[in-house]
Amino acid sequence: MNAFQDIAGELGTGATVTVRQVRRWESGTPGWPHPTARTVLTALFGRTPEALGFHRRVRPLPPARSTATHPPAEEGLKRRTFVSRSLAVVGSAAIPTTADEVLSCLGTDPLDGLRDALTGTVRTREPRSVEALRRATATAKRRMQSCEYEQLARHLPALMAEFEAPGATATERRAKDLLAVHAYHVAASLCLKHDDAASAWVAAEKATAAARRTEDPAAIASTHRILTHAVASAGHRRQALRVAVTGVDELCGQEGGMTPDHIALLGALLLRGAWVAAMGEDRDAAAELLDEAERVAKSLEEATNRQWTAFDSHNVALHRLSVALRLGDAGRALQAARSVIPARLAVAERQAAYWSEVALALHACGRTEKAVRALLAAEHAAPQEVRSRPVMRDLIGDLLRCDRAGRFSSLRTLAHRAEVRA
Repeated sequence: MNAFQDIAGELGTGATVTVRQVRRWESGTPGWPHPTARTVLTALFGRTPEALGFHRRVRPLPPARSTATHPPAEEGLKRRTFVSRSLAVVGSAAIPTTADEVLSCLGTDPLDGLRDALTGTVRTREPRSVEALRRATATAKRRMQSCEYEQLARHLPALMAEFEAPGATATERRAKDLLAVHAYHVAASLCLKHDDAASAWVAAEKATAAARRTEDPAAIASTHRILTHAVASAGHRRQALRVAVTGVDELCGQEGGMTPDHIALLGALLLRGAWVAAMGEDRDAAAELLDEAERVAKSLEEATNRQWTAFDSHNVALHRLSVALRLGDAGRALQAARSVIPARLAVAERQAAYWSEVALALHACGRTEKAVRALLAAEHAAPQEVRSRPVMRDLIGDLLRCDRAGRFSSLRTLAHRAEVRA
């Protein structure tokens, strides 16, 4: 019951459930739940009502009349009557009366709630205080960096909806905008992890609008970073690189000098720009941006996570691996991997990214067994990074096809955990 109420609150449906109702659902004749209850149950269990054991009531066919009472001349009429009545019965069971009845039958997507929040169709609950929102936003950022994607997909929509509510004062509105930048950044990152560049772009634009309202240099630089990623993932690499360079220029051109937070954001922007340049096969630009990021990293402490960037020299080394891989040079990527100490990467997401990239490079070199071992290391660092991301699931499928003989039992068990079939 508590789980039902929590999900109902997150979805903003206002649905409630009693002990008696739960017992009825658990009985042999559970009936067919109300549309709002079906929506909550589908989100809670990730399965359709039919898969959970609920059954629609279907009106029985009227009793057939004996053929002995009707002359042969009425045979055609009887057939037409039977067909029309059958269609009526089928229609009464299949034709929905509300949109809820159609949507509840569709397969659920873990990002549906997030997309609803981005399109403004999630109800806003009673707004919390700025301090409560600050704690909730920080939790969302930590979950992102810990690769807790399932938990984020459940809790982030309700948080985002709160930022749509107007603030009582200009000061409160600005404080909420600063937090909204981070919340929408997380939303965009989560969409990108699931290869949804379109939704990521929407979230990045919302973050950018909030940042521009605050006129805060750090907030604006942060949105340039996520907007660069979203635009590049949508296939517009020249524009994405321009966004990154513009962000660097704005940050460097501000008055008052550079704080450590600004330096971390500058380095993160340079790394994002190098990644985009590599996607566009611009080796010179990628190398120049990486070298500049390395110079910036030398002015910061090691293992920092300022402004949630995880930027330091170790992250620069990781990006040298990523850039080489994007440029199609798996051998150089593996060479770059030797200079990275994954345990020194600031957050779990970066550690998992390291092992994932190594696995991709090893697979490109035809070294299946070692690729599997790298994937297992990535899963150990962050299970959901491997089990839920499409690119990692595709890699597992490719490795399964390479291992038709079934030599690597650990690959089979990994595929089972990730629910991947060859």
